[in-house]
This record gives sequence, structure tokens and C-alpha cells, in this order.
Amino acid sequence: MLILPIVNKRRVMNVEIKLKDVSKIRRGVRYDDAKESEIIVNREKFSESSFSNTKDENATADFIRSRSMLHPRNFFVTTKLNSNSPYYDVYEVPKPPEKTNDKLEKLYSKAITDLRYEIPNQPKRGKYISLKDLGIDEEITEEKIALLQKIVKESNDRSQLGKKLEEAGIAHLAKTANFMNNFECTLLTDTEIPEESLQDTLKAMSSINTRDYRNLKKYYKMAKSNTEIYTKISYINKIVHDKPLTLLRSGEVSQKILIKKKDDYDYKQAA
Repeated sequence: MLILPIVNKRRVMNVEIKLKDVSKIRRGVRYDDAKESEIIVNREKFSESSFSNTKDENATADFIRSRSMLHPRNFFVTTKLNSNSPYYDVYEVPKPPEKTNDKLEKLYSKAITDLRYEIPNQPKRGKYISLKDLGIDEEITEEKIALLQKIVKESNDRSQLGKKLEEAGIAHLAKTANFMNNFECTLLTDTEIPEESLQDTLKAMSSINTRDYRNLKKYYKMAKSNTEIYTKISYINKIVHDKPLTLLRSGEVSQKILIKKKDDYDYKQAA
């Protein structure tokens, strides 16, 4: 489970980030021609490809794209075997979105890998995601966003907008927002922390400088940077498409960011 910490209305919140429109199509199966934690694209398997032998962070995305070039279509992912069972689940995943840059490819690869190593009917183990550490914010500057706003405002012909953004060297801004629209986040209920309480805890622990203090400080810093980066991307989406990014759903958040709450069925998973 990929966890994106964010700050909203003086609360530090945790949301699960994953690809949209992924469907579980088989539950508790075991096929002779499909192993656990497998990716199958146009009948070709990740485990049998050269991509599986590299430590490249984008190997997963590279495999999916290379096998989707001629026939881009939905593909399949099997989960990791339950330690007490020989059976796994099978998911159908939408065809990969248009490649934007290697930073976003890392996020895409992480989402696929997280799905591969999910264990059916077992509690998920969370892994934090820092949009800053992935480098997604490196070229999203205030100056470039201002230029984007100016070009969009002055553009009378929307069909020429893409060309104008390319000429200005800022087409990657719109592409980043478009790519992020392939993800969704779900609020993990009962994990919110009042920001003031977190700040008080950090202040109290600062003098001892323990590992717990350093980890908590890093977590808070990550939450703030994730919020800042997400807000910028949401604003870019608003400029280009006249609506904020809808990565986060159901329940208002600052800058009109929305979060979808997990219900008990999703949280506990179906038996």
C-alpha cells in the first residue's frame, strides 16, 4: 500500500495512492501458466523478460510499454501468494498512459509493483511516497506556472495550445497533470493527526534527537512537501482543463482537493 501523507486544514492525513480503474477479475486462483506477482502484457510475462533481471526503478514501466507498443490494451497483474495458501488474485489494469518523464514513470512502476506484491486477505503494509523524492516537482516552478497561465489566457484557439506550450518549453506541465489523473487517493480513516499536536510532539522531542524524532520530522516534512506539489499540479490542471485535479476524492480539502473515504468493505477487503 502506497501512502501519500498530506496536510489539510491543520491536520496531517494519510491517503492510499493507486492507479484508477484497476479491476479484480479473479479471486483465489492458481494457473499453470501464470505465477505469483506476475505482469502479463499481450500474453508476454515480466518474469520471462530481460527487464526482470535489472534493478532499474523503471523496469516495470519499461516492460509494460515495450510490450504495448504495437497493441496497446489492458493488461494483467497477479498478486503475491498468501503464505498459507497457494492461491492469488488477478487484476486487470488499464493500458499505460502516455509517457511524460522518468520521474512519473517511477510512480507508475511503484504502483504496479505494490499491486504485484499485495497478499490476498492479509493486512497491507504501508510504504510512504514522497513526490519530492521522486523528483516530480523539479520542473514545476512558479515562473513556469505563471507562463502557462499567460499562454492559456491569451490562446483563442485551443487546438493550437499544445503547440504553443511546446514552443514555450512548458508542455511538461500539462502532461504532468494529465498523467496524475491516472491515479486516485483514498483517505485512510482514523489516521489523521492534528498538525498542532504533531508540532508540539516534535518540539518536545527535539532536544533528545532520537531516531523516532528524526523519522517523525521527516514524515511531517514529507507531508508538507506533498501538499505543496499536489496543489501546484492541481492548479495546473485547473488552468489547462478549467477544473482542479481530481486525484483525491469525496471530502473537501484545501485548494478544493477532494478525498474519497474508504468504506468498511474496501478497508477490510472481501473474504
